[in-house]
Amino acid sequence: MIYKFNEIKDDRRFQSIVISIILLSSLLVGFQTYEISNNYINIVIILDYFVTIFFLFELLIRFLGEEKKSFFLKDRWNLFDTIIVCASLIPVTGSSVLILRLLRIFRILRIISIIPELKELVEALLQSLARCGYVMLILFIILYIYAAIGSILFSTDDPARWADLGISLLTLIQVMTLSSWETVMLPMQDLHPWAFIYFVSFVFITAIVLLNLVIAVLVDVVSKSKINK
Repeated sequence: MIYKFNEIKDDRRFQSIVISIILLSSLLVGFQTYEISNNYINIVIILDYFVTIFFLFELLIRFLGEEKKSFFLKDRWNLFDTIIVCASLIPVTGSSVLILRLLRIFRILRIISIIPELKELVEALLQSLARCGYVMLILFIILYIYAAIGSILFSTDDPARWADLGISLLTLIQVMTLSSWETVMLPMQDLHPWAFIYFVSFVFITAIVLLNLVIAVLVDVVSKSKINK
């Protein structure tokens, strides 16, 4: 019996059906953000019940297909899926409607545990977080230094962006993401011809060098995990 459930769990057709239902679940959540008539609301509710019941049976099949049942929840992905499915089973009443609707949005994340390639990528990403932590520390130090310098240099010219350290940090985060960063630089460039040195050096260090360093860490972790397997 265990072999039969395990065979169903690993069947590509069954996995494709699960992925389709996960995508349907995400579409239902998105559909509920629009203003729809009562007739459509009833259809959405019925489909949502169907999705919840399907997820419950799918989880049950995976549990019954586990050779050692006590190890089922020791797998982090199985634990994650169980939490998501159990959250969908909580009755919707009163003020809990909003919380449960938010929880159901996360059902789309179950697609990660179904597709092995996505699972490997996320696991590699989690493994790289410790090493990326040092890169983030360097980034914070650079941000802090540039924010302090920017506040000293530009606070009187543009207090809305450079009044103090905190505001300067927020401004530099915008510059670092390259989101309309020229609108921050050009007013200062008009007042101080040398201002481009400050902004271009900051963009080069944070948006180019450090970003590539993070990518290098991720690539290294992914390549090592593949070699180990």
